[in-house]
Amino acid sequence: MKKNQILFVLFGFAILANAQTDSTKELTIDRIFIEGNYKTKPHIITRELSFSTDSSYMRYQLDSMFVWDRNRIYNTNLFNAVSIDLINEQSNHTDVKITVDERWYIYPFPIFRLIDRNFNDWWVNRDRDLSRVNYGLKVTQFNFRGRGEVLRLWLQTGFETVINLYYQVPYIDKKQNNGLLISSSYFEAKNVPVVTRENVRRFASSQEEVLRRAYTNTIAHSYRSSFYSYHNTSIGHIRVDIADTVARLNENYLGDARTQQQYLTLGYTYVWDKRNNVNYPTKGSFYRAGLTKVGLGLYDDGVDYWRARARLTKYTAFKDNWFLVNNLSVLSTFPVKDRGYFNYNSIGFLKEVIRGYDLRIIEASSYILQRNEFKHQLFGRKYDISKVMPLRQFQTFPITIYGKVFFDQGYAVGFPNYEGSELLTDKYLYSIGTGIDLVLVNDVTFRFEFSRNGEDETNFFINILSLF
Repeated sequence: MKKNQILFVLFGFAILANAQTDSTKELTIDRIFIEGNYKTKPHIITRELSFSTDSSYMRYQLDSMFVWDRNRIYNTNLFNAVSIDLINEQSNHTDVKITVDERWYIYPFPIFRLIDRNFNDWWVNRDRDLSRVNYGLKVTQFNFRGRGEVLRLWLQTGFETVINLYYQVPYIDKKQNNGLLISSSYFEAKNVPVVTRENVRRFASSQEEVLRRAYTNTIAHSYRSSFYSYHNTSIGHIRVDIADTVARLNENYLGDARTQQQYLTLGYTYVWDKRNNVNYPTKGSFYRAGLTKVGLGLYDDGVDYWRARARLTKYTAFKDNWFLVNNLSVLSTFPVKDRGYFNYNSIGFLKEVIRGYDLRIIEASSYILQRNEFKHQLFGRKYDISKVMPLRQFQTFPITIYGKVFFDQGYAVGFPNYEGSELLTDKYLYSIGTGIDLVLVNDVTFRFEFSRNGEDETNFFINILSLF
């Protein structure tokens, strides 16, 4: 009996010693193979690798490097799936195989979208008015020329007319550090918000007359100084023309009863982005801070202020598919003085929201938002639908469901002598709630949230956008 016990112990030590030796084994990478990149150029993929050929690493180092390299390749948003594996391992030499599943890259989508800030604003504040709809065509070519470029043409009519041409090049140099973005837009509307009362925007409408036209042009340069650090600079030109009707209804729309305004913007933003999934992250961190000068003095149109913005988000993963998200968002404009209604900053758009206040807009010269979310993955599965879906890129349909609880809080500083948002400015705001996140193909996220806010209002809201 003792002999068997001794043999068992010795056998266990042998396995442990072999595992330790294997994890600390030094391997030299001879070759890197890439499979599945039918369109994507290899250098777009290898740009995200922290290892290289003819270099040596401990096996445990490679295991850790492969995890984050795989995340970075996936976060280019060019692939449905990415895997990195060692192959042809012999002695202290090995090859690496990267396998990617490319996404569908051209999307000629018909446009049928609501004009309002979100679905809930349209459903409650606009009485589900189906005339408040835009329609048209948006054609987006992702991974243009196989270089990760994005080319977009947006043609929209209906409630608003929009023409937009957008072109983004991630890298314009051989070292793949510098990028470029060019965007030009034309916008016109016969129905525009002209004033805010009790934190709800009020619209003016015309059947014949265009009430507002806007022209925007932007050129931006990006510099990627490391895997996770980005420096972005941009210059933009904005021109706005409004009808006399709008100026009469709100003399402060552009300030001093103006009917035309144009100005330049110059901005810098620093971004640190180390997330496991940029579309629906559960681990890592994201920090962004920027400063923009609005109005450079070339036009005397009453636009002259600075805007500072910061967003910090930490994603923590625990055991058994539990996750925590903590977010801090800050915006400040200075000098603090009243400015044209068109140039107000607001809480209530896109990701700058306090859940539970979805029906309200909060215009503020400065604000701070602090939001927290604790969630658990309830369900996760990928379905093979190849029998009914002929396109290879869509033959796997993923569904992931998260249950969550959240607590949001914030404070907004109102504009001097402005009453449109006074109900919710210069006071502590908060909400608590629970909900479900439904994450589908390409990480498209539906949020179903039940909340109670500091105004003792209980609401159920639906949103189609990941908040963090």
